[in-house]
Amino acid sequence: MKENNELTRDDIAIDHDMEVDCDEGREIAVYIETWFDVDKKFHIDTASDDDTWLNMYGRYNPFDDTLRIECEISRQDSSSYFDYEPTQEEAQLIKDMIAQKLQEAYHQTPQEFCEEFYGTEPTIGGI
Repeated sequence: MKENNELTRDDIAIDHDMEVDCDEGREIAVYIETWFDVDKKFHIDTASDDDTWLNMYGRYNPFDDTLRIECEISRQDSSSYFDYEPTQEEAQLIKDMIAQKLQEAYHQTPQEFCEEFYGTEPTIGGI
């Protein structure tokens, strides 16, 4: 991480298992591997309990060029959730990494990946 706690390419990895949302076919859901100090970044405490960890998910809409980050703190007996608002640089980095992973794995752009899954006209509201 940078001094200001902003994520860099070395801090995360995009898992190869990606899927298109079932509702509208416009968002790509990805698991973001965390290779940084999540406690420091998010002001949480996972390090004190071996049965507690953070899962980070991205939801990228390549048609609207938007990215949402959802985080889950998993514990042995419960889970809690929060959304993370990435900086502009972090959001662009993650979108670029998703596009790169899709190009490597499927030889497609993010838009093509969605269109192949749901056809060229994504549905609105599940219709």
